[in-house]
Amino acid sequence: MDMERPRPARLLGYLAFTAAAACAAVAALYLVLLAKLVFTDAPGRMCGIDSCPRGTGTLALLAPLCAAAAWLLWRTPRKRGHGRAPVHVRVIAGCVALAALGPGWLGFEWIRGPQLELSGWQEPVHPAAAPVGVWAPTFGTLVRARTDGLVAYNGEGRKGWRLPAPERTPLCALSRTTPSGTGLLAYGESVGTCGSQVVAVDLTDGRVRWTRDTGRALVAAAGASAVVADRDTVTGLDLDGGRELWRVPVPADCTVKAVDGSEQRALYVEECGDAARMTAVDARTGFRAWQTALPTASRLREVRVLSAVPPVVRVTETAEHGTDAVLLFDAEGRARGSVPASGPAGDLLSEPAPVLTGDTLVTAVKQGKRNGVSAYSLTDGRRLWHAGVGDEEVRGLAPTGPGEVGVVTSGRWWTYLTHHGLADGGRRARPTVLRDLPLGERFAFYPGPPGSYVFVNLDRKGLLPPTFDIDPVFGW
Repeated sequence: MDMERPRPARLLGYLAFTAAAACAAVAALYLVLLAKLVFTDAPGRMCGIDSCPRGTGTLALLAPLCAAAAWLLWRTPRKRGHGRAPVHVRVIAGCVALAALGPGWLGFEWIRGPQLELSGWQEPVHPAAAPVGVWAPTFGTLVRARTDGLVAYNGEGRKGWRLPAPERTPLCALSRTTPSGTGLLAYGESVGTCGSQVVAVDLTDGRVRWTRDTGRALVAAAGASAVVADRDTVTGLDLDGGRELWRVPVPADCTVKAVDGSEQRALYVEECGDAARMTAVDARTGFRAWQTALPTASRLREVRVLSAVPPVVRVTETAEHGTDAVLLFDAEGRARGSVPASGPAGDLLSEPAPVLTGDTLVTAVKQGKRNGVSAYSLTDGRRLWHAGVGDEEVRGLAPTGPGEVGVVTSGRWWTYLTHHGLADGGRRARPTVLRDLPLGERFAFYPGPPGSYVFVNLDRKGLLPPTFDIDPVFGW
């Protein structure tokens, strides 16, 4: 008479059979996902040595390991002569296999890491016109400027108001800041001439507050004043109504090369022959607060005011060995330090535009053939930290949260968004893969709802979406 198998042996056999079903389900899932990564997600629909999507190698290892574990577990009870499992055991094993797909999927999401994909976009605007810049007056609102006018986009990426440029008078410049929701723009009469008309725009509805005809002019917003610098004068206007508040003459041998402003001060840089100087005046009265000479001895090739508080200026001379640096000043115009554009620590890149937040300047740098991002103190110019990105190109920089900066980098195959802490440059999380985004050569990006971002293309061809949204990837 056949003896009934001991209960512990039967139970172990059933457990092994159930575990085999779970491992087989996970192995099948990973094989499907592996095929999807290799033949769908990889560039050119084929995975190469350096073009495989992140996680491909781990999946290629785990899938056969899970399959081998399933085979060994399935063979164990059969070798012991346990025979076929009863129907109720097979039903339980099937349920466990289905349940195992959940942890298996979570493991896959961890393996591939965070990813963002296109969720909404605006169709390209035709005819194409050269981009000028972008304002982000409030969270979720963007105003994109092209030579043919302004277009506002709401928090869902839909178009709002529009302000076309006058016929044959292209839009050519924007104020860096938009205090009280008012932006300043300048129109030019011909190519290479900007500032023949200055306009103040209410960015909530696109209403023109006032206009002012000028010669060649530069514009900036300073608190409740609009600063307009033309050939002969620097003028302060009421930002709301355009009424003249003050006027400062520009010497006959000088030319204003850059203007900017803060809540209290208007700041402008003059070039006078081979010398240059920076002047700060009260934004409400025009009274001079201070004036300081810049360390230059030849004419300026480029000058950009990066910040008005504290005053930070990027200056490049035409002379071969002249000043080429970011210059730092205190509230009284005294020099505090500088960051050389070229040096042992690397060369500062002008694109993408640097980010200034608090007392820190974050900029893209190049060290030989290696690229990276460095942060400098705006109090003394010393380098605070450096984060290398190897052969990848730094494409974009933007504040993305309290105490952090977002860095968009692109390699030959992939584009990433990485978050770095402002204090030490440490990565806040694994780099996020940006999937198949229609990015131009130049762009700006801003945080949207938690985990999402809005990108604004500033490419000159006008063939790409002017704006698009990206959200975390849910699913495969």
